Amino acid sequence: MSEKQGDLLVVRGLKVHFPVTRGLLKRTVGYVKAVDGVSFSIPRGETLGIVGESGSGKSTVGNGVLRATPYAVGDVIFDGVNLADMSKAETRRLRRRMQVVMQDPYASLDPRMNVRDLIAEGVRIHRSMTKAEAAARAEELLELVGIRRAFADRFPHEFSGGQRQRICIARALAMEPEFIVCDEVVSALDVSIQAQVVTLLMELQRLFGLTYMFIGHDLSVVRYISNTIAVMYLGKFMELTESETLYETPLHPYTRALISAAPIPDPRVDRARERILLKGEIPNPLDPPPGCRFCTRCPYAQDACRESEPALREVVPGHFVACRRVGEGGQWIG
Repeated sequence: MSEKQGDLLVVRGLKVHFPVTRGLLKRTVGYVKAVDGVSFSIPRGETLGIVGESGSGKSTVGNGVLRATPYAVGDVIFDGVNLADMSKAETRRLRRRMQVVMQDPYASLDPRMNVRDLIAEGVRIHRSMTKAEAAARAEELLELVGIRRAFADRFPHEFSGGQRQRICIARALAMEPEFIVCDEVVSALDVSIQAQVVTLLMELQRLFGLTYMFIGHDLSVVRYISNTIAVMYLGKFMELTESETLYETPLHPYTRALISAAPIPDPRVDRARERILLKGEIPNPLDPPPGCRFCTRCPYAQDACRESEPALREVVPGHFVACRRVGEGGQWIG
């Protein structure tokens, strides 16, 4: 994806390979290629959505960008600064501007602390506020995300799943970040609550100029919030383009399959549309297939697809695809 002057985040060749060890001596016998060389950029104030099946490497991309895993390599350039060139102390200081909201809000909240202290803790450490100032700021943020100040003394178990996710969002906002990784933030919530949380994220984005990486597997949710979407499979990007373009003219067979499997509210439209059924499971990332990662499940795979891996290339301005069956102009090659 081409880089622009207004990009807040630029990622080049990100790889996260986890070593697999065996025996008493912990000898390395291979590597799980969770993320295997992805590149992208996110303009300031916009949202990149990453979709794919479970195990495709979506969450690992977020961890790699945040340098939350020691196995991440590649260039992660945030606001013109390459995180690879920074010391641990410098990275910690920069991390105030890069926050994450996780999938399970209950697991990421300390059950022994009330929500006021959960939010105020980071403010006191990183913003040099007094205890009273941090508590007041925490109550402001709770109100901002739709939770009454009167509930600030309550503990995480006293809230619903949607409310706990709002608390996690408030805690991330306490650091006054510019960039937030939203890692499956609505996947554990009811559909009606999902819409409320996504709407809140979009309102906060407009209010504070936030930049998001929104990771999910629900295509309709990712489409609603994202400006650009990357479709990921077995550690690689299969397709990358603007949100509406992806859904109106999907080019990669994997993207087509994902979209065809997504439910449509109108039963007549749902019954009439083409279904692309994928057989089998995602291959083992410890031993990915030769050639195209998707060739073992692709209904259109040819011998050439199994011989060499296709590069992610721009076939239409702003539309990138990693498939040798898609030619220039997005035309299907028979």
